[in-house]
Amino acid sequence: MNTLAFKNTFRANLSSGLVVFLVALPLCLGIALASGAPLLSGVITGIIGGIIVGSLSGSQLAVSGPAAGLTTIVAAAIITLQSYETFLLSVMLAGAIQIVLGVVKAGKVGLFFPSNVIKGMLAAIGIILILKQIPHAFGYDADAEGDFTFLQADQNNTFSEIIHLLSKLNIGASVIFLISMAILILWDTPAFKKVKSLPGGLVVVILGVLVSIGLNAMPDAWHLRTNSFVKIPALSGLSDFATVLKFPNFSQVGNPDVWTIALTIAFVASLETLLSIEAVDKLDPQKRSTPLNRELIAQGVGNTISGLIGGIPLTAVIVRGATNVNAGAKTKFSAIFHGILLLVTVILIPGILNMIPLASLAAVLIMVGYKLTKVKLFTDMYKAGWNQFTPFVITVVAIILTDLLKGVLIGMAVSIVFILVNATKDLIFSTETDSAKGKVKRLVLSEQVTFLNKAHLNEFFNNVTPGTSVWIDASQTRYIEQDCLEILQDFKVRAAEQRISVTITGLKDHYSFLEAKSEVIAHDHEHDHDHSHQNYQDLFANNRKFIADKLHLDINYFSKLSAGQSPPYLIVGCSDSRAPLEMITGAQPGEIFSQRNIANQVIPSDPNLMSVLQYAVEALKVKHIIVCGHYGCGGIKAAVAGGTNGTLDQWLGHVREIYRTHKDELEAIADPEMQHRRLVELNVEEQIHHLKSTAIVQDALKRGQPLNIYGWVYDLTDGMLHDLQIQDTKPQPELV
Repeated sequence: MNTLAFKNTFRANLSSGLVVFLVALPLCLGIALASGAPLLSGVITGIIGGIIVGSLSGSQLAVSGPAAGLTTIVAAAIITLQSYETFLLSVMLAGAIQIVLGVVKAGKVGLFFPSNVIKGMLAAIGIILILKQIPHAFGYDADAEGDFTFLQADQNNTFSEIIHLLSKLNIGASVIFLISMAILILWDTPAFKKVKSLPGGLVVVILGVLVSIGLNAMPDAWHLRTNSFVKIPALSGLSDFATVLKFPNFSQVGNPDVWTIALTIAFVASLETLLSIEAVDKLDPQKRSTPLNRELIAQGVGNTISGLIGGIPLTAVIVRGATNVNAGAKTKFSAIFHGILLLVTVILIPGILNMIPLASLAAVLIMVGYKLTKVKLFTDMYKAGWNQFTPFVITVVAIILTDLLKGVLIGMAVSIVFILVNATKDLIFSTETDSAKGKVKRLVLSEQVTFLNKAHLNEFFNNVTPGTSVWIDASQTRYIEQDCLEILQDFKVRAAEQRISVTITGLKDHYSFLEAKSEVIAHDHEHDHDHSHQNYQDLFANNRKFIADKLHLDINYFSKLSAGQSPPYLIVGCSDSRAPLEMITGAQPGEIFSQRNIANQVIPSDPNLMSVLQYAVEALKVKHIIVCGHYGCGGIKAAVAGGTNGTLDQWLGHVREIYRTHKDELEAIADPEMQHRRLVELNVEEQIHHLKSTAIVQDALKRGQPLNIYGWVYDLTDGMLHDLQIQDTKPQPELV
């Protein structure tokens, strides 16, 4: 069953769309105000971003609208062009340029940003959200809700604004904020699980309105200030809304400034969109991937329409996207619904919206910020090593002190520096061992040996003393730059003079003049050059690459790995060579404890599997057990086809029994492939039942040990893993 079908996601999308709407409304107004544009232009952009871009986009969770990162560009452009209508022409042209960028597949630019920079961007946005909302939380609303810049127009900055707050505290706003935060924290606890269908953001807004009304009966010191509420210009209806629309001045199409600004908006908006899309994709629980070229086209259409009817530029925006994810959105309908709400409520109930306290919305945004920048994110990045942690932290600090785009570019530059530094060291791996013939120094060359490796090559060869044996392993190498070839040639000449034994292996034909085949370093089957032996040697070459890759990230990787294991998962999978569990899940060594057999069977009489299960549950205390089958399973097919004998036939008898049990259902399926796929699923379901019935699992559950059991199927045709969402209805042995 498709768990993302419209009927299954409708309620969650309505709920999340409502929360996003509540957050987006003041942001749309605040960004327009900070940009020097008409107030309602931000709302127009939000409506287009929700309905138009939301419909055209391939992203399921991203939300588009006016972006804080463009406020400076928009404000300067309006002043330069001396006319808002002329500026709208630039917005339209920027949209057309984005459409062209999408058509020529420029979206792949977004894939070049490393994950540590993207994670740094998310963390920075979270911190900025918290810092910027603190003044609003306590009733100091001197700055617009959408002003996320560090250096503000009033000559203050993010930190000085918080200091000024201390003398401007408002009791009423503080009370509303504290109540709102308490509700949002409680809403994330198991005790409130039954009311999760009602969004916590809506609850705090409704309570905020009611409390603000109640505070009017208190002394004046408790009253909220007039600028502590959402501020929407009053409209009498749709016809009144139409009168505020502004249209581009097409007579200025020959103005060079118009085109310069259009190119600037197109470039910055596209880059911010691609960064935001990648960030939201990382937050997506379903780990879906957005087609980036389609996204540029959708954004281009959105900006074209926005410029046509009086809106400011739009991009995909992290704050609204993160809010959407945290509110439980499932599909793009959430973003579309938030755009519909913006249109309808601004026209029909602006008076009610103007009763919403900014302190309530501050609580919602602070909670979003906290979830973006949890301490665990920083500790995980630190554990990944300095190569990952340093660019991450610098990205965070740079974005906080400048803006999103500048901060990301600074983080990107730092990442490139680390890449270049590591390219001179870690991409070449060397070892030294003692043998009966003396010291053996081994140098494993990387796939690309360039001028960046010259320093490391020279250092290695300079440390080689007379009488040493040197083995240069180039089995991974595809290209060697001329500078490095000369270093190798010079070393061969020196080696001949200083009684240094040199062996160079694995080079391609066009580098074969370097190979020293007459000089031998002992290793097994050295002279066997047939095809099968070459494949066998590839395993060792891949192992060396694995070692180099891990040490590149963390020089202490293997010492940490050897200290012990505490994997959270036990996976019972199939022995099929095409379904490697660690590879298809992206797991690292130490994360999965596994047992594989033909057709992923859980047979209580199998001492091999039972010993693995017992060790995983009782000694390793795994939290999750997964039975993972796969479509196209040879064991399942052989069991149905017959013709097996001996131990294999006895083993596959368990699968045949499942077929007999579900014979009526399976034979009603006309398509042989679909029948096979269904049998694979039924087999996984049966193994789940066997697993839950074992004394090992029953005893663990009786002890209260956390243990989740899942059934998965891996699809060989597209590489996708599917959670079968198995609800085991078969009776289990009673816990006593």
